[in-house]
Amino acid sequence: MSYEHDISLRHLRVFDVLITERSLTRAASVLDTSQPALSKVLTRLRAHFADPLFVRVGFAMAPTARALEIAEPVRRILATSSTLGPAPAPFDPATSQRAFSLFISDVGALRLSPPLMRRLEREASNIRIRIIPLDGRQLLPKLEAGEADIAIGAFPGLIQGIRRRKLFLESYVGVVRRHHAFVATPPDRARFLAARHVLVTAHETGHAHAEAERILETTIPEANLALRVPGFVAAAMAVKRTDMVATMPANLAAYVSQEFDLAIVPAPLDLPRVEIVLSWHERFHRDPANRWIRRVLFEILGKRYRRTSQAA
Repeated sequence: MSYEHDISLRHLRVFDVLITERSLTRAASVLDTSQPALSKVLTRLRAHFADPLFVRVGFAMAPTARALEIAEPVRRILATSSTLGPAPAPFDPATSQRAFSLFISDVGALRLSPPLMRRLEREASNIRIRIIPLDGRQLLPKLEAGEADIAIGAFPGLIQGIRRRKLFLESYVGVVRRHHAFVATPPDRARFLAARHVLVTAHETGHAHAEAERILETTIPEANLALRVPGFVAAAMAVKRTDMVATMPANLAAYVSQEFDLAIVPAPLDLPRVEIVLSWHERFHRDPANRWIRRVLFEILGKRYRRTSQAA
């Protein structure tokens, strides 16, 4: 019997990511490897299944009928394999040298980092934290693969195999410089729309802010959308020394208003309320280390945000 074209769980993992990403470039980024290495794995997969599996269509790699047929069985094999190892050892944060990776927005990271690192200094001084920029295309693959441990925010498209724990319900407000005219006289809808605005773009992050972005972009006159930026910190810096307005989630606004000496004003538009949650993959639900970091994050963010919401 020839084992020349046998495949391993690692090969199946590559196939699963390719099914999701439809691109060698993006799959290599998700798996933190090179395109040539992935091409070798794909060659082996093609030989094993006696099928091309993926064909080039424009700039994407489209799965063949055979690839679509085996996609779900492969996913079940990967999910099952995660339960076949020995029972996990107890997690001791005091001695662990684990590195945790978190998906979170820029302001969320600024707000989380100080209290989280102070706590780690006290309880788990060898544990390290990596903040991963939000990218909707990589959220599920990285959580599923264990390359990211937790996503923090509102991600309505993050569904398959995902567990959640609610932190708080978020609404939207405007942020302006301390001596802006809106501080003395809060704006009505007409004055708000007539102002010059900074728009925080989130359509590629998978975050629910994309819905608020869509409403702002279609409601505010195009001529008044003076600046588009990819993050809330950049928006805060832009309004600090101009008469522009930035619309952002209320808890983030409370933070940037303190840090950048800004003022919070009403945003008199029909903007959504979004549920901010901790999200993690089912595969790691019972993992002791993942359970520990979830508890720590909830204790920090849940309590901190609830206090801010009540004060507001």
